[in-house]
Amino acid sequence: MPYFFLGIIILIVSIYFMRMAIRDRDKEGVVGLTALIIASLILIIFFGLFFRSVI
Repeated sequence: MPYFFLGIIILIVSIYFMRMAIRDRDKEGVVGLTALIIASLILIIFFGLFFRSVI
């Protein structure tokens, strides 16, 4: 369960910073934050939901 909440927090923070990076036209920031969003989705799906349903 803590992985699910941690993934949600990381997703919200990375979306906020993604909007700032797009507004500032920071291409490296957009690439890094896209990877962070994908990592948070993996954290939510695999560790948050799947792991909880197995145990």
